[in-house]
Amino acid sequence: MVFFPGELSMELLLVPSEESSGSGTQKLMCSGWGFNPKIKWLSGPEQRSAADNEIRMGEDGHVTLTSHITVTQQEWNEGKDFICEVDDKDLQKTVRKSTSLCTGSL
Repeated sequence: MVFFPGELSMELLLVPSEESSGSGTQKLMCSGWGFNPKIKWLSGPEQRSAADNEIRMGEDGHVTLTSHITVTQQEWNEGKDFICEVDDKDLQKTVRKSTSLCTGSL
């Protein structure tokens, strides 16, 4: 992903399961690029806890934050929306993307 100075960027992906489709879970990954990005996961009005976060600093001073959540296959099959919100107070910007089984896209 190309990062432009002063911009906040993000990407939301469904991580392919290495196990059979009967594993009972789906994994979602969200990455945000900025100076001080923070990631928040939501499903409806409810905030979700990330399974893990990884922070990397680029040579240009920009930070990449990657976060994962695991959702149950039942939640996924019900068509619930899962939202990744990336906020950067230094840039004073917030971006969000959502995905679900029903939308079929990220």
